[in-house]
Amino acid sequence: MKKLFVLTLVLALLAVTAVPAFAAGNPPAGNGNGGGSGSGKGGNAPFALAGTIASLDPATGAVTVTVACGNQLVKPYIGQNLVIQTTSTTRFLLSNPDGVATPITFADLVAGQAVSVNGQVKNNVWTASRITVGASLTCLP
Repeated sequence: MKKLFVLTLVLALLAVTAVPAFAAGNPPAGNGNGGGSGSGKGGNAPFALAGTIASLDPATGAVTVTVACGNQLVKPYIGQNLVIQTTSTTRFLLSNPDGVATPITFADLVAGQAVSVNGQVKNNVWTASRITVGASLTCLP
């Protein structure tokens, strides 16, 4: 009887220590966007930001934006200038007072305009999929 009691006690203690380990499981797999640096900028991570156009480079299609706010990926850049590349597939929009967005072109962008930008960052290259001028930006003064 004593052996059965000791065996039951050992199994109970083993179960109490093993169950939390099994409950923890493996860490989440994530979305696979990281490049191994932990910053998420090595893969194809989405970003969203709002700010003011600081400068434009029509030769390269780059838009430099002074970041006012953005998603978690952008937060370290608030208050700084961020160079954003555009491509042939980047959409440029003008937000009208009636809420309807009108398509515009890169040539319609002007330094000083408030913009919102969505895109992807890969290998530290920020590429815009959409730039909207005149959107209602609550984080801008």
